[in-house]
Amino acid sequence: MTLENLARINRLQPHTPAREEIRKLLAGAARSLKDARNPGISDAARFTLAYTAIMEAAQAALFANGYRPSKSEGGHHMTMVQSLVHTIGLDPVRMKVLDNIRHKRNVIDYSGEDAEPSEAAHAIASAQALLDDVNAWLTRNHPELS
Repeated sequence: MTLENLARINRLQPHTPAREEIRKLLAGAARSLKDARNPGISDAARFTLAYTAIMEAAQAALFANGYRPSKSEGGHHMTMVQSLVHTIGLDPVRMKVLDNIRHKRNVIDYSGEDAEPSEAAHAIASAQALLDDVNAWLTRNHPELS
C-alpha cells in the first residue's frame, strides 16, 4: 500500500513539513536513545525509550514525505512503522523487526511485562540504525529539511 493509498483510507493526512519540526523530532530521537543507554534504569524503560526514538524517526520521515499520521484513526503507531518501507525505502524485513518492537512495547505498556536485557539492547540498536537511515535519507533526498 502506498502513502497515497494510506491517505485515501484516512490513515495519513497531508502535512507541510518544516525543518524545525523535523530537527526537533530527530533531536528527540537522539535524546531518547541516549537515555535508553542508561544502565541504571530498567530494561523495560530502556526498551520503551528505544521505541520512542523509533516513533520520532518514523514521524520525521512521514513529515518529510508530506504526511502525518491520522490521530482520528487507531493504530497510528503501526501506520508510522509500516510506512517506513515507502517513506525511506526501508527493507520490509527491517520494518517487520521494528513492528515486532512496537508490539513488544504494547505488551510492556499494557500488561506490565518486563523486557530482557537482550531485548532492550536489540531495540536500542534497531532504533539507532533507523535514526541513522532517516538522517542519511533526509540528507540525500531533502537537504532543505535536514
